[in-house]
Amino acid sequence: MTKPHSPFTILFLLITAYCLLITSSVHAQSPAITRNDAILDFPDTVTFTLQLDDASSIRSAALIYDLAQFTCLDVPSRVPVAVTGDLIEWQWVMTRSGNPPPGAELWWQWELITNSGETITTPRQTLAFADGRFNWQVVSADGIHVHWYKGDEVGPILLDAAVSGLQTLENDMGIELQSDVHFYIYGTSQDMRDAVLYIQDWAGGVAFNEYNIILMGVPPDIAESWGTGTVRHELAHLVLGQFGQSCIGGHRPTWLEEGLAMVVEGDPDSQTTSDLQNGIKNDSFAPLRSLNGAFPAHDSAASMAYSQSYSVVKFLLDTYGQKALQTFILTLANGEGYDEALTAVYHLNTDQLENNWRASLGLPPRQIPPTPTPLSAAQIPTIAPPALPQSVPTPPSAAASPSNTPSPSTSTCNLGLIPLLLLSIFGWRWKRP
Repeated sequence: MTKPHSPFTILFLLITAYCLLITSSVHAQSPAITRNDAILDFPDTVTFTLQLDDASSIRSAALIYDLAQFTCLDVPSRVPVAVTGDLIEWQWVMTRSGNPPPGAELWWQWELITNSGETITTPRQTLAFADGRFNWQVVSADGIHVHWYKGDEVGPILLDAAVSGLQTLENDMGIELQSDVHFYIYGTSQDMRDAVLYIQDWAGGVAFNEYNIILMGVPPDIAESWGTGTVRHELAHLVLGQFGQSCIGGHRPTWLEEGLAMVVEGDPDSQTTSDLQNGIKNDSFAPLRSLNGAFPAHDSAASMAYSQSYSVVKFLLDTYGQKALQTFILTLANGEGYDEALTAVYHLNTDQLENNWRASLGLPPRQIPPTPTPLSAAQIPTIAPPALPQSVPTPPSAAASPSNTPSPSTSTCNLGLIPLLLLSIFGWRWKRP
């Protein structure tokens, strides 16, 4: 005769069946995704859309997105999005933030939290920013890509100029390209300005160093004259920025930045030659220390500042060589001050460098005023610090449990079965009265 099951065993089996039913129903609640895309209206908006077959089991949603770019601290954007139906949508309005340039790449994914606390993360997808107003062509060589749409020869002409400038950087300065660079050449400056929100009306080009992208407006009739030198100049800024990038606050003086870019342009043009001749004849060069920061805004003074910077950088290269220049750039990237970096590499400060350069031009030394007495801490009035930043509550979706955390109902079943299992093991030995 078969021995009857104990009440504990029967109870254990019933609860086990119930938990299996609950678990299967929880997993059955995960909705199917029928649409997941991002629509670009360049340069104004990106609209993200997630369509579910049934969103009734979704408690909250968050969109996570970021741009592929160089940054010292990469923190993706996270936007809580209300779930009001099966269609979940959010729009990035770039007129509020500025827009990435054509050629930039965006990635995004959605994070959904179910009513039972489970986390569902969609696969990461990407979107390339493209200016669809024009039919672009592209030519490439040596890690440089030139995109253009107007003038059959514009792309090849400017690519040759860029490759030539890169060879100057590598051969004469030892500064190498670290990652690919993309030029987008617009047929007019106005076309270029229409592709970038919040750009100055006078701008003929703009460099997005964090994306390794340069936009320029180059009409075909000046591509071979103005365009070639400008492409080399802007490429030099971008490659120098890659080579000397710093995440600890390192900076380069403007005379070094602009002078190096002008050297990469090639032989000095007539304006540069005229500026240098007049500067020598009239001893009218600005103190080099004054060119550490912003250049003058006046046309003639600005032109002289660029020409003088070209001459100083050429002097450094011709006198001390490319290895010293590389070390100087990297020392600045490590956060050293201008004088400290010059002293460490060339054993000169800014004023001594200027006088050595002036001597090479046949000019007398500049009379350097004595260094003013530094301020002591007691001479500076104490300033009350601003208010502390206010903490912002973490959005519920950001604080949600990770995807491998069991749902509350499943956890309850797993923990609750332990005592019942023990009772069922020992309960079968009890005899019925």
